[in-house]
Amino acid sequence: MPKVKAALLALMLILLTASIAAAAPQRHKLPNGMTVITAENHESPVVAVQVWVRAGSAYEESHEYGITHLIEHMIFKGTPSRPAGQMARQIEALGGQVNAYTTLDHTNYYVVTASQNSGEALDILADAVVNASFDAGELAREKEVVIEEIRMNQDDPSRRRTRALLAASFGKDHPYGRPVIGTEKSVRAISRQDILNYRAKWYRGPGMVVVAVGDFKTAEMLPRIKKAFAGASAQKPPVFTIPPVETGKGPRLVILHENVRQAALAAAWVIPGLPSPEVFPLDMTATVLGDGRTSRLYEQLKYKAGLADSVSSSAYTPQTVGLLTAEASLKPEDVQAAWPEMLKVSQSLISQPPQAGELQRARVNLAASFIRDRQTMAGQASTLGYFEMMRGGYEKAADYVRDFSAVGAGQVAEAAQKYMRPANLTMVIQVPKDAEVPDQVALAQKAGDIYAQISAAAATDRDKPLKTVLPNGLTVIIKPARAVPLVSVVLAGPGGQSAETPATAGIYQLWSNTITRGAAGRSFLEISATLEDMAASISGFSGKGSAGINGGFLSRDWQKGLDLMAEIWFKPDFPEAEVTKAKAEQAAALRAQMDKPWIRAFDAFRPLIYGKHPYAMNMLGTIESLASLNRRSLLATHEKLQGPGGLVLTIVGDVDSQAALDRVKELWGSQTGRVQAVDASQVPPLSKPQMAAIKDPKVQQTQIILGFIAPDSTDPRRFALNILEAVLGGQGGRLFRDLRDERSLAYAVQPFYTEAWHVGAFGFYMAVGPGKEKEAVSGLEEHINRIIKDDLSPEEMERAKAYLLGSRAISLQTYSAQAMVMTMDELMGLGWQDYLNAPERIKAVTAEQVRRVASEFLSAEHMARLTLGR
Repeated sequence: MPKVKAALLALMLILLTASIAAAAPQRHKLPNGMTVITAENHESPVVAVQVWVRAGSAYEESHEYGITHLIEHMIFKGTPSRPAGQMARQIEALGGQVNAYTTLDHTNYYVVTASQNSGEALDILADAVVNASFDAGELAREKEVVIEEIRMNQDDPSRRRTRALLAASFGKDHPYGRPVIGTEKSVRAISRQDILNYRAKWYRGPGMVVVAVGDFKTAEMLPRIKKAFAGASAQKPPVFTIPPVETGKGPRLVILHENVRQAALAAAWVIPGLPSPEVFPLDMTATVLGDGRTSRLYEQLKYKAGLADSVSSSAYTPQTVGLLTAEASLKPEDVQAAWPEMLKVSQSLISQPPQAGELQRARVNLAASFIRDRQTMAGQASTLGYFEMMRGGYEKAADYVRDFSAVGAGQVAEAAQKYMRPANLTMVIQVPKDAEVPDQVALAQKAGDIYAQISAAAATDRDKPLKTVLPNGLTVIIKPARAVPLVSVVLAGPGGQSAETPATAGIYQLWSNTITRGAAGRSFLEISATLEDMAASISGFSGKGSAGINGGFLSRDWQKGLDLMAEIWFKPDFPEAEVTKAKAEQAAALRAQMDKPWIRAFDAFRPLIYGKHPYAMNMLGTIESLASLNRRSLLATHEKLQGPGGLVLTIVGDVDSQAALDRVKELWGSQTGRVQAVDASQVPPLSKPQMAAIKDPKVQQTQIILGFIAPDSTDPRRFALNILEAVLGGQGGRLFRDLRDERSLAYAVQPFYTEAWHVGAFGFYMAVGPGKEKEAVSGLEEHINRIIKDDLSPEEMERAKAYLLGSRAISLQTYSAQAMVMTMDELMGLGWQDYLNAPERIKAVTAEQVRRVASEFLSAEHMARLTLGR
């Protein structure tokens, strides 16, 4: 695993894991409908309390422009019980800080204070929010303060530019196109009654969220919050919707000839806002484009071309509609060369999707920003409040990190091409009065040419792999390959043995054998005839942590094959007669297994090492569990797996990327539902050795199995264990040469590494003749101890790596193998292209790393050992 990906996982672990001193947040509902979030955190003697109100400047009617911001100013100017000026003095006397801010869609009032004063600070904050008097004299004075703030903003070139950009992008009469602060005229016109009416309309319990984080006890804080906010109305606020934005009329050009010395460019494209799932690829687009010194704008526009002094990009996504922006400050004489280049760089994501390194840096920095916010109680409260009010619940913070991190290069390219069109573009150019600038015709012509050239380049990339996540949660991966006219498709989700219980053991194996035996009223024979007419195949599969179906088709029939796969997936019949036949076949396979000593040995060994984990069971189940399975239980199992949210669908072969994606969208795009989560419980190393000996007088050889819990198939240490297995195994390996060739202890001696999802196991298997058991076990333990104590030789390392690299290349020759490995890697969170990095990771493993991982996992106290013999 690359260091950056390991860093991301570590950062996410920190983000999602509360510290010892911090308790998990709790949600409460007050009688008046107000939501309260409390999160005890005793790391510091500090408490932060915030009041989030679902009312921003966009909620204002025509006679109210600027009223939300004016209320923010007035809220601390006195209540019936606290005269003007007293609140701020009281908070400061408590050693606290109080403030507020206003946005387009919400207002936030907050206080931070030492924990011993938190109760009094809470009372002051609540009094202000619920009972502010809005004294007429104070209002008149505060209007003048706000008007001075408006004038100050007018003196700031960046604020003038932002105001022009919003007005041109959304329309000056749209709620998002107006300044949050209002205008001098609109603020002067606001009356005290207007304010009282606005507060009564929007400052109601169901439209407010109180967040308290810090050094308190919830049992004491919650009643105080309830009492402090009891005066808030229980009536629901009116339903508010953002009007649509007129798009497709661009490109729009605004030239600000002003008294400035530094020029500035701002390009903006209207994009979806919350709750659209497209905000995730758009956030990634902005991050890759303009965040940091490795961003494209910085590297190409500033560092290489020298056309800008500073650059930035952002995706602003409030409710319903938002704005993707790219900005630069520069010398006035560079404007004519810089604006077309800025468009080229911004839209380069269409034809040159983000590289793996760009995506990983964005993911790590996002997770790090969440972690930094946790340094303070106020930061934690802000995260909880924002996600509770704007994203559907404070728990969604973790989902955001996950969904942002899941964005792939294909999604970014798709979003960029969809929204960064010239017809959707607004450009603001701010320059000194005599500077040379483009006109509207020049902008339209150049912007159209750039977009057309880049889109044409993207079209030639139809053979490039892509990944996208549909709005319903289905992950789609497409890798065109033209060597042979074949197409392989894999559709899979979490399930398999990890989702079974002793009562349902074997159900996923039965499901995989019956999923294709009847669908949409078509019989098994009818489906088989359809497939054979195309020289195609579709079959189910079930593993330890996943289950799904795969198909193989001639390229001329890939659409028919995909259609049939969708039909089977969404309309399986599980005919009673076919289920009965499949159960009989599975029971026969179980009976056949019991005739083989080594299988009986492994059946007994698995509970020793895995305990009560599902991996302790036989994947075929038991005769008893099979008897209880039926069509109804198969339908229930399929319902848990059906998705499409949480599934991965991979297509590899002779297809056009866009055509394949379009067909997948037609078949799966309108479907809803999500795969039921599987308990991904881990199995710790054994706390003490587990030994078992089974007597079987009928066998001719003694079966010996030694094993240890080991890293799973997502752990970066797996590569060291792969090398260890290769060093010990095979005809040139240590075990074969010593225990078989030199000591003649066994015909079969082999190490095994089970890289299962969630839980891995490393072990050794031998079958020896009577009387050789003790020497064989001793020989295995000698080799284990030698590996732990001494590094492998350079020759052993080289042989093992060559074997692994060769066998890996051989195994991935077919499209079906590539589709399966990409699907599984994506499903497990490694990323669909992770397999491409495996050779370099194998090459990078050192002998010391192998010794260290052996020392960590193969110690005697963690061993499970089973013998089956006379």
